[in-house]
Amino acid sequence: MPEGEMSEIGIVLYPGVQMAAVHGLTDLLSVAARIALDKRTGRPALRVSHWQPAHNRDAELSCVYVSAPGGQPRPGILIIPPTMVKLPDPDIPPSVVSWLRERHASGATLVSVCSGAFILAETGLADGHAVATHQICEQALAERFPKITVEINRRIIDCGDIVTAGGFLAWVDVGLFLVDRILGAEAKAETARFVLSDTTAGDAFYFVGFPPPQSHSDKAVLKAQEWVHMRDGCGVSLASMAAIAGLQRRTFLRRFAVATGMAPLEYCRRLRIARARELLISGDTPQKAIAESLGYKDVASFARVFRKAMGTAPGAYRKRLGIPPGQFGSNSNSAQERAKRSFGEGLVTAD
Repeated sequence: MPEGEMSEIGIVLYPGVQMAAVHGLTDLLSVAARIALDKRTGRPALRVSHWQPAHNRDAELSCVYVSAPGGQPRPGILIIPPTMVKLPDPDIPPSVVSWLRERHASGATLVSVCSGAFILAETGLADGHAVATHQICEQALAERFPKITVEINRRIIDCGDIVTAGGFLAWVDVGLFLVDRILGAEAKAETARFVLSDTTAGDAFYFVGFPPPQSHSDKAVLKAQEWVHMRDGCGVSLASMAAIAGLQRRTFLRRFAVATGMAPLEYCRRLRIARARELLISGDTPQKAIAESLGYKDVASFARVFRKAMGTAPGAYRKRLGIPPGQFGSNSNSAQERAKRSFGEGLVTAD
């Protein structure tokens, strides 16, 4: 990026958008902008804007927030965050679809996160491409949009002007990916150090209440961890994890425990509970759908394991910490604080 020139990233707010992702991306990108402050002009090298229909779902999108002054807002990159309701299929306002098509035709790069892939796919601009999304969206996305190839085992797929990310909390990966693209590797590393507890986290997946231990240097174990992360700890076995790591079972058990401080299957259980917490916090996905997506045989089994891990039933946890539907477009402190509080709640036990 030429010195003194300011880049802009826009975030699309649509009915049901996950505001935790919107706030998180805004904060992360704002931190990166301060780190990369242009020393010659004293202006940010990057700013963030929010875009949403002005009055109703069919209205033209307008800018409702911009992080720094500097002429007419015109983002060169537009992020479509995940939904927080009606997983896996978000509501898709026609005005958002047509606006994204127009912006892409004018040169903007489109970036989808998790279930945001439905809105991207609706534009037709991803036809013929591989699209990353979360496994809970896989079947519905593939059936609805047969011209795309759905990938659930790749964190980020970069096609240049179309970028897709797979996990429910992949907005962290997307934010750091874009910081790297716009401001460079040094700014990405500094931003990751500032906003994340694990300095290697720019290359990791994040889960509510469970930051996976990845600061170790065992590459075989890291490979197995990433493979498990993309599956939310579901449908995996000790044998399959060892095979991915390229190690004999006994060797893998020993090295995994040394690297992470826990046994592989305990690690998988913690990932499943963390993913369940995300889904309970950020939307109204039925408990039955959550249980099925995470490999539990029924809601009762899921509730029993969740209660043992968190000390409360899934429904009570959602009532206490979940972001209510209808917060679309809200910048209220209550919604933001609830999201931050829920992300800080720790596990009671690993089971």
